[in-house]
Amino acid sequence: LSVALLLAVSSQESMEYIAQANDDTWSSIVPVVVWSGFAVNAVAPFLQVGGQQAVGPTRCQTIYASQPLWAALLSFIFLGETIGVQGLAGGSVFLLALFLAATAEAPDPDCGESNCEV
Repeated sequence: LSVALLLAVSSQESMEYIAQANDDTWSSIVPVVVWSGFAVNAVAPFLQVGGQQAVGPTRCQTIYASQPLWAALLSFIFLGETIGVQGLAGGSVFLLALFLAATAEAPDPDCGESNCEV
């Protein structure tokens, strides 16, 4: 599907590239296409759904909400990007909220009413 979309969007340039491709080019393109199709679009969603079922919705949302924090941390470590005062403040507030959510007392599932919020 990715290759078809690429050909549809930039067919002229793509056809010229494919016509000029040699064995070295194909040996680098095919693994990337297979990785994109199999690992990214098949295995990752399968593992994500299994993880969501095992962990539960509250923890899943906490993990998803922490994605910008992890992106900033990894870009700081691997790419050498700087984190400004606003980034540090935002990350700190998020970590505080995460700590409060993790240490909060779980609601009582048997609250004595017909409709309990759990």
